[in-house]
Amino acid sequence: MRAIARCLLACAAAAAMPTVAPAQYAVPGQEAQPNNYPPALPQRHGPAPRYVFESLGEIALPGPLAGAPAFVAGDSVAVPVAEGIARVDAEPGASPDVAAGTAPVPEAWVVAASGKRRYRTTQEGIVEAQKWSGVRKRWVRDWKIVAPNSFLAAPVVVGPRLCYAGLDDLVTCVRASNGHRLWAVDVGDRISRSLARWPSKAPDEREDTRERAVEGALLLVVPDDGASVIALDAYDGSRVAHFDLPATHRFASSALVLSGDRIAVARKGYEDKEAALVLLRLTPAAKPKENAPVPYNDASPAPAAPSGR
Repeated sequence: MRAIARCLLACAAAAAMPTVAPAQYAVPGQEAQPNNYPPALPQRHGPAPRYVFESLGEIALPGPLAGAPAFVAGDSVAVPVAEGIARVDAEPGASPDVAAGTAPVPEAWVVAASGKRRYRTTQEGIVEAQKWSGVRKRWVRDWKIVAPNSFLAAPVVVGPRLCYAGLDDLVTCVRASNGHRLWAVDVGDRISRSLARWPSKAPDEREDTRERAVEGALLLVVPDDGASVIALDAYDGSRVAHFDLPATHRFASSALVLSGDRIAVARKGYEDKEAALVLLRLTPAAKPKENAPVPYNDASPAPAAPSGR
């Protein structure tokens, strides 16, 4: 009997205790539910970017192209070819100057503008971040991602984010501070070429690490099939614009962003000796027209007959 009495007293005490509601994470005005969590992406402050690619022409190059990636050399573009390095000003009508030389070896680490963090991707599928320790006076591990993938190109820093692409056809953006994934987009083919940030950032310009700094920035992607160059919104990975080549041509380098935010991409033709530098720029797209009523037969409505009044 005493045991039963103690059990009843414990049940009564538990019923009298106030219940604790689970923490809710939701946007204002949304119904509170246990599974409402804040979105990974912060709220966008401005409109989504709207651009279209515009061709500025081509500059013929002495093919065939070499396997090394093209790079920016001052105000000109340097493209490795069979005879050396072809340097040319990215202006329609310019002529390339070919000289002996080799392409520079890319740095293993990408250092943030602050100098406090650096990042790299590896062929073993590792995305790694290190931070500078003022106490130890050396780089120490900050965070690491092990992906079932292989990365052949270096990542790119866009404000507070780190973006990278791999052989799984995905372009991925994570928080540069902790590696938490924000978005990933499939572009339809593997990517072994480097991503490019547009518009470009001056070397001496301080990196804005606020989330708002990502708005308006684009990522230029050239998949390995070489059929097109794609512009993705760095905010959420949505496709903004694309530029397609004819079936007989293929892009053979990553997109290079030059002064004035012009874009240059090396391409090859059906024959190895046919090569050129494609010049592009992104221009604001026309504002979409408001939807107007369309008749079911896709024809303009016939004018009404006069009433005779």
